[in-house]
Amino acid sequence: MKETEKKEVEVQRRNGVARLSSELSALTKTAFRNTLGGRGFAEAGLITEWASIVGNDVARMSRPVGLAFPRGERKGGVLTVECGGAAALELQHLKPQILDRINSHFGYGAVAELRFRQGSTPVKARSRSGPRDSKPPTAAEIEETTAALAAVPEGEIKASLMRLGLAIRRDNRKK
Repeated sequence: MKETEKKEVEVQRRNGVARLSSELSALTKTAFRNTLGGRGFAEAGLITEWASIVGNDVARMSRPVGLAFPRGERKGGVLTVECGGAAALELQHLKPQILDRINSHFGYGAVAELRFRQGSTPVKARSRSGPRDSKPPTAAEIEETTAALAAVPEGEIKASLMRLGLAIRRDNRKK
């Protein structure tokens, strides 16, 4: 093998770890290419980070389905958002705030207009455990869980572990 061919092979090889976020656009390019008849997403991050961009309340009732820019430009685009029929009116009223949040995410006036399309939004799966037991934990359950967490320092982690421990004991109570 010639010296120049070796260099080309070395350039193509990757022997390191790359962040998923840096590879995301290349990985999702094919998946998002054909959205809305070829006018798909220019920014995959808009889909993957939708809830953090527009907020959980808006994200629960909507999802972005297409972003189209004027030919040759990367600003003044039209974002098509799919939502339920009843949510469209509420989203129409929130349009200025949603546009502001999206453009803040991009760092410039990438989206100039929002269009709403009626459709279904993803519904979160129901819990497999069935309906929740509304009975509060017993004193014995609280005491056992507190004793198990005695070595954990006070703070958010301990509080989360306490909730988890009580939930597990509640689920075991049902069996």
